[in-house]
Amino acid sequence: MDVHDAGAPTRTDPVAATMSAVVGGPAGTRAGSHRWWDASRALLGATAVVLGAGMLAKSACVPSGWGKQDQPFAQMCWSDLAGTAIDAGTPPHVTTWLERLAGFGPGSGTVATTAALAVVLAGLALLATALLARTDVRRPWGAAGWALSPVLLVHWLSWDLVAAVGVAVLLWGWTSGRGWLAGVGAGIGAAFALPVAVAAVGVVAVGGRLRDRVDALVAAAAAYVVVTLPGRGHGEVPDIGSVWLLLQQMGFGGSRTSRTVVQLAVLALAAAAAWWVVRRSGRPTVVASARAGLLLLAAALVVAPSAPPESALLVLPLAAVAVPRWRDLLVWQGLHLVSSVITGWYVGQALVPTVADDARAYWLAVVLRVAGLLWLVVALLRAASVDDDAVEVGRGEAHPDLDVLPDAGHARA
Repeated sequence: MDVHDAGAPTRTDPVAATMSAVVGGPAGTRAGSHRWWDASRALLGATAVVLGAGMLAKSACVPSGWGKQDQPFAQMCWSDLAGTAIDAGTPPHVTTWLERLAGFGPGSGTVATTAALAVVLAGLALLATALLARTDVRRPWGAAGWALSPVLLVHWLSWDLVAAVGVAVLLWGWTSGRGWLAGVGAGIGAAFALPVAVAAVGVVAVGGRLRDRVDALVAAAAAYVVVTLPGRGHGEVPDIGSVWLLLQQMGFGGSRTSRTVVQLAVLALAAAAAWWVVRRSGRPTVVASARAGLLLLAAALVVAPSAPPESALLVLPLAAVAVPRWRDLLVWQGLHLVSSVITGWYVGQALVPTVADDARAYWLAVVLRVAGLLWLVVALLRAASVDDDAVEVGRGEAHPDLDVLPDAGHARA
């Protein structure tokens, strides 16, 4: 990685520049690059450290094997891999096959099974890092928004990580001209978390040809059917993290039809914003594709019937590419993590007897979660309004006669 590249984070991001003071400050004009420690390898190492720290964050539940009723939520160590999901939704039935397969590993019981599944998910998280570092060739360090994310540290022991990796495959596959691979990522991601399907619409709306979109659609449908054929996950009623549950608790619960109308209206508004972002970019770009997907995904999560804290993982791959400033990423994640802590305390009865039978703590958690997503959206729109140096989707500089989605093999792609 050439430190003189425009993507060097300590030269382009104020937060990264400030934090670099502990290692000597921002990269200077005389700084040299290392022939082996490029951006991808450095970020893979950073991801491994974050994943290890995330494992340690769950250690409070290990002695009891996640067997205590409220402890996982009150002490922020819940994991649906261990059967302690914070909401009533379920992943696709294929996860039970993976759990049985993990049972053949060393040891027995919940802890051993969870550890074996964690190894699989860790490999997927590293794959996402590698793909995101290659998505925007002029800004490979942007993948640090995924690799060094506090949200990844806290929530990666979750089946939602599979959906997040599906988003990373979707984005990389589409922007590198591999429509079928983008569809596979979208289909697998949607099988584990349905909002990924909405994000896929935004991503594939930018660049490409009709044939590419058909390939992506067919591949997505096939991947979704294969993953969900043994059984689909469910979670249709308002549940933890949902604004609809908040409204029900406030006495304003509406019918399913009214919820659907509102959801469609919000998604339509997000689609209009995505259209403006794409028009503002002037040509198909990696960043425009990520931003369109992120806008639709954020809208879907705001009005979703269930939005447990782990759902923030879905946002990370797109946000790492779409949002240029660490400040905005950290503000969103800070608000989300405070919301996550309050949600865990609320579900785990840690606030009793101080606020027994008082749902206002949950309301605050929902407000903070939505505020974080809105902050991310505003930051994205603000950045789109001033961008004037977009990079065309694919490899290298923009070229007026090249659409690199169908022509990914072109010498300039």
